[in-house]
Amino acid sequence: MTVSSNESVLRWEQKWAEARLVRHVRADAAVARSRVRLSERNLERARREHAGGDFDAALIFAEQALINAADAVLARDGFAVNSHVARFSYPALPAIYAEERHLIDQIRSSRNRAQYEAGGDVDAGLAERATAVAVRALGSVQALIGT
Repeated sequence: MTVSSNESVLRWEQKWAEARLVRHVRADAAVARSRVRLSERNLERARREHAGGDFDAALIFAEQALINAADAVLARDGFAVNSHVARFSYPALPAIYAEERHLIDQIRSSRNRAQYEAGGDVDAGLAERATAVAVRALGSVQALIGT
């Protein structure tokens, strides 16, 4: 990380730690690798559910893959996070998380509806885009942490 990225991580940590949504933990490469494997598994699930026509489940698994990949970077850097907003705003995440912020927000909102309100509303296109962004995010995380 550069000095400016260190400063941005410090600002991020201070902002979210005050709300008790971020805490320091021991940086752990093994946990990071485990999160990458979990992200891979959830991507497989997303693809399987999409192929089977369950677009709600495909979206849910794709979002989980995004979370697992982000958590791999956080584990590598010694953070535990209890908020999707805090997690996805971590400055050391690969650029795709910021570049696809709007889509990730749409995925989250649609996932909430599918999981908690009314299932069957996720269309094939959104589920496909969710899986595609999760694939790109995971690939960037794998390159970043060397798995």
